[in-house]
Amino acid sequence: ENEEDLTHYNIASRLSYFLWSSMPDEQLIRMAEKQKLQDREVLASEVERMLKDPKADAFSVHFPSAWLRLDKLGKMPPSGGEYQFYRNVKIEPMLAEQVTRYFRDILAANSPMEEFVDSDFTYMNHPLAKWIYRREGIRGHVLKRVDVDPRRGGGIFTLPGLMTATANGVDTSPVVRGSWVLENILGTPPAPPPPDVEPLPTDTRLAKTIRDQLELHRKHAACNNCHQKIDPIGFPFENFDVVGRWRDQYKASKTKVDPSSILSNGKEVGDILDFKKYLMEKKELVIRCLTEKMLIYATGRKLEALDRGEVDRIVRELAGKENRLRDLVCLVVTSDVFLSK
Repeated sequence: ENEEDLTHYNIASRLSYFLWSSMPDEQLIRMAEKQKLQDREVLASEVERMLKDPKADAFSVHFPSAWLRLDKLGKMPPSGGEYQFYRNVKIEPMLAEQVTRYFRDILAANSPMEEFVDSDFTYMNHPLAKWIYRREGIRGHVLKRVDVDPRRGGGIFTLPGLMTATANGVDTSPVVRGSWVLENILGTPPAPPPPDVEPLPTDTRLAKTIRDQLELHRKHAACNNCHQKIDPIGFPFENFDVVGRWRDQYKASKTKVDPSSILSNGKEVGDILDFKKYLMEKKELVIRCLTEKMLIYATGRKLEALDRGEVDRIVRELAGKENRLRDLVCLVVTSDVFLSK
């Protein structure tokens, strides 16, 4: 076997499983037979053809799940009490479908990837509007694009499915959500916790809120370095409860939610809207992370140090194309990373 390049049949298979989660069709096989699948113009044309096929819906389902760890949705579902509707209404599949719909529409329109961070719209049906958004006037079970004001409900990162996936079914944690943002949105994952350190202090008599508990936790010298990076990024998400509903106070303690924080670089963030502005300032990191996650998904392997130059090239080219999602898919498929083993 050639040690570096894929055969045309290998490329046909990789491309098909990337976009369709299924085997190549007759046209891809014919292209492989004619040895045309190392021609980047041919590949770009095939990407467009395949994304227009209904089978490409598999990409909109599976890739966002892998990128944003939506696979964790349902691992610790809320139940009972005020969350009984979660099971009774069967809301969980709707939460997953909302993420898929958001991604699919941005892909179809080749919209700028900044819309993942912030937008003036989202998708709702009647159950989501009633039970999650507490909004009237939305009818039917089909998800509809609706305007959101204030913009705290826009963007993909604060969708209720992702807020539920980053909670434990009982309570929220700035540590979990902060780590999730660092790893899956900014591409700067925190170091694993040191061994033999309590996850949270056992004596919490002086702590009235999760913020107080984390202050006690950071008194451990071994924990402080990581938590001063993680916790401030998680606090702006505290207005979203365990199913992603907006809250101004904690139900149990009746204390007011404080979403403000000072990030590790000294940047002051007042709430989730301020944090979205911060992400827009760091959009190159967000786009680079998304690029890396898509390359990993497309190739089925981890990226190596030698891949860094190709990732840099893709990010530069995307900037010249206004950071559009469909263009990213094409650049991934025509990259040296995708076309080599």
